[in-house]
Amino acid sequence: MAGSYGISGQNVVISGNAPAYTGMELVFMQNSDWITHTEEIVGKTSVDTNGNFRLEAQISGTTLLFAYMGVYRAYFYAEPGRHYELILPEYTEKLPEERLNPYFQYEDLHLGIRNFNENDLNMLIMMFDDTYNPYYNKHVYDVYTKPDMAILEHDIIQMEEPFRKYNNPFFRDYRHYVYGLLKMSANQQRVQSLSDEYFNGRPVLYGHPVYGELFARVFDKYFVFFGRTEDGKRIYHDINQLGDFDALVASISKTNNFSNDTLRELVILKELHDEYYSDQFSRKALLNILDTLISRTSIEEHRSIGQNIRNKITRLQAGFAPPLFELLDSDGNSVKLSDFIGSYIYLNFCTFQSYTCLNEFNMLATIHRKYRDKLVIITITTDPDGDEFRAFRLKNEYNWVFLHYDRDPEIIKQYDIRAFPMYFLIGPDGRLILSPAPSPAENFESRWLEIMRLKGDL
Repeated sequence: MAGSYGISGQNVVISGNAPAYTGMELVFMQNSDWITHTEEIVGKTSVDTNGNFRLEAQISGTTLLFAYMGVYRAYFYAEPGRHYELILPEYTEKLPEERLNPYFQYEDLHLGIRNFNENDLNMLIMMFDDTYNPYYNKHVYDVYTKPDMAILEHDIIQMEEPFRKYNNPFFRDYRHYVYGLLKMSANQQRVQSLSDEYFNGRPVLYGHPVYGELFARVFDKYFVFFGRTEDGKRIYHDINQLGDFDALVASISKTNNFSNDTLRELVILKELHDEYYSDQFSRKALLNILDTLISRTSIEEHRSIGQNIRNKITRLQAGFAPPLFELLDSDGNSVKLSDFIGSYIYLNFCTFQSYTCLNEFNMLATIHRKYRDKLVIITITTDPDGDEFRAFRLKNEYNWVFLHYDRDPEIIKQYDIRAFPMYFLIGPDGRLILSPAPSPAENFESRWLEIMRLKGDL
């Protein structure tokens, strides 16, 4: 069962006037699912010299759209067939050190709408959130208040009363699942009862972010917790020894946690995603089970989520192709990773502010001199100042490939760069061999030469 809102495939129009954003590109996105949070571009537009912008985009039902604007992750809810005149926030650029941080925490900001009416979904949600927040603080943050289910249920009735008259189905479900989050946050209700009240026997709302948030919390670590029960112990054998989708489904089906196959399959997808990097289960087995689920499922949304999970978990795994990129060198030339397929590639990410990076450049120079005919070295720098990048290249006689990340900052997330420097070894077939790879100081040269010998390339 699936829930949807509005007419699918209709256009939404987004416009506004924001002189402070003149010359900037606005990129509006959506999350393709609420398990992987894979970001998809819905539409792009540039702000003209008068500060005006406008775009038309096609959406499938009511959709949470967002755009990164300086320090903000600005969002609004778009309904098919509507025209939204957005009020953009005062532009606040990220500081240089914030730009360097690939995991910078954006501040969420609900965008204002100039042409709203009293039944506008965004205004309704803002009004409800203002009503809800004091109750949240009362039940979650007040450590001096003893949890009392009767008081909580009474407060939910109080919150709900002013909003009953609105018949927008998305807004109705928004309130319903927010109440579930409140019950869970206040530790007033057990996971099983929350599952029965909010998920079992109810439509799956694939396009509703609050449904997804509650789903993620209710079924968090489901494999681990279920695996501690007498019936659930079997799943470790199903996964780690058998790698068998049917055996896993059979074991989970012995519980009363799921009223239908759709919900059970969705929980399996979530757990395959969440447990891939844990130490509880075999990654190879989880991937085999995921592939089986993708090939067999009759639910198109599940096939799409499964493929998103597969793309995400294999993106940096040895034996798979890494994320492609196209960046500029210090002379302004466009360089693609695919330009070097057929050669071994030693890829590294660095910043000129890191002493370790600068020190290892000398080691890289030695490796480059010795093996320039057999090994391509690519250094991607993440310093925010492009002039500093170019000045460094002019000052230093390093002759391998240097690229600047500014053309595609998302590459930092795509390669999961959490520290500098970071290295990867890519084979002539374009697939990762070592991910991550050792640094020059960690004896990369001997590791690479041994790989070459084993593959008959030396």
